[in-house]
Amino acid sequence: MKKSSTAYLLECYIWLLNTIARGPISRATIDEKWAHSSVNDYKQDYIPESNFHRWKNTIELLFDVHIKCNSNNEYYIEEAADLRSADMRTRLLNLMSVNSLLKDSKELSSQILFEPVPAGEQFLAPIIEALRDKTAIEMTYQGFGKPHPSIFIVEPYCLKMFKQRWYLLAYSPDLDKMLIYSLDRIHAIEPTKQKYELPQDFDAEFYFRNVYGVSGMEDEPQEVEIKIEAYQANFLRTLPLHSSQTEIERQEQYSIFRYNIVPSFEFKQELRKHGSVLEVLKPQWLRDEFRKDLAYQLSKYQD
Repeated sequence: MKKSSTAYLLECYIWLLNTIARGPISRATIDEKWAHSSVNDYKQDYIPESNFHRWKNTIELLFDVHIKCNSNNEYYIEEAADLRSADMRTRLLNLMSVNSLLKDSKELSSQILFEPVPAGEQFLAPIIEALRDKTAIEMTYQGFGKPHPSIFIVEPYCLKMFKQRWYLLAYSPDLDKMLIYSLDRIHAIEPTKQKYELPQDFDAEFYFRNVYGVSGMEDEPQEVEIKIEAYQANFLRTLPLHSSQTEIERQEQYSIFRYNIVPSFEFKQELRKHGSVLEVLKPQWLRDEFRKDLAYQLSKYQD
């Protein structure tokens, strides 16, 4: 096999889910498509019945979907439209679906361009498997500024993508706290048989509700207001920086947006990227910080 069994099975799951999602589709048609799929490493003419039902059951558990069979013996996904809802599960599914489609459309590879993504995607499969089975993982990890990697055990809670990087939120039994790990800093992952219980009240989306990025989750949110020139405001309307974003004033030359958010490092960096077209109005301490930064930057250009 050209890849790990876990990674290969994950590709099979995505392929089957995509195929049925375009349904209704008969079992015979699924086999026909499988015979010509690039995912089919063994070049089988059909999917063995035991494999088909095992994959189907795993897909339902992993992606929280219901695969049904109608009176014509055709398979379909119940409420397939829900697969496009904007949650973390669907974003992950969409990413892997695109990868699967590209493998079956190699002639388009030169026409679809991606931003460079740091290493680490090879660890998605074992992490997803650990999330599903509620088993801890042994991770070899080297953070920025660390001279050597460390080996420790963590309990995975969720995955999050931010700025082309994958991050793992996990509980550290040794440190008794939640920590964020960047997948591109992972050297190796080994599964364990150590089971853990995910807290019943844990909700990944709720955990990150007050932040932009992957830091400051334990801090209290504040009311932030920014003023931005009219043209640039269009980009914020079509792709809000945060779920709390509200446009409280819209004029011909500018707009004012309000956020209830933790002013974390990532959020401040995102605001700074807009340069002179953006002005921080509130809170005063953040406005003062931006003014001081601008004065410092200006001093660098004074001959």
